[in-house]
Amino acid sequence: MTRAAAFFAALGLALLVAGGTARAGLDEGLDYYNKGDYFRALSELKPEAESGNAIAQIHVAGIYQYGLISAANFGEALKWYGRAAEQDNVDGQIGLGVMYSLGQGVEKDPVEAYKWLRLAASRLPQGSDRSRIIGALDVLAESMSDEELQEAIRLAKEWKPGPGSVNLPSAR
Repeated sequence: MTRAAAFFAALGLALLVAGGTARAGLDEGLDYYNKGDYFRALSELKPEAESGNAIAQIHVAGIYQYGLISAANFGEALKWYGRAAEQDNVDGQIGLGVMYSLGQGVEKDPVEAYKWLRLAASRLPQGSDRSRIIGALDVLAESMSDEELQEAIRLAKEWKPGPGSVNLPSAR
């Protein structure tokens, strides 16, 4: 695994484990998730995710991305991170950034990865999570041409949340 791949894998898992607070209707699913009972967590969280709850969506995405109940399913992870990101959810944006940077379920795309991580960084308060995202942006920028970097910045500035605002390619 390359230095960048290891960095992004660790970043994604660390933020997923630390992310999100319990809200009404999610408590049981998040309790199962935090206890490592991912099968029960998925059964509780998926209906919430399907009804549009972004916190549930990012946890469902993480279960699929990291293969916590079966083999990883990157297509499902992308779908759920995308739905959360449409709602301007920082964890959904980070999830998409990590998956694009690693080529999980999509072709590696540093422009898309940078766009999503830049959006997340702009919404995070000062602190260790934001610092990790800034570090990821620096790693990505090292591998990008000036044109790619400017395109990613432009795309991030132009992006607006809302239904249909995340256009994911067909999962590979």
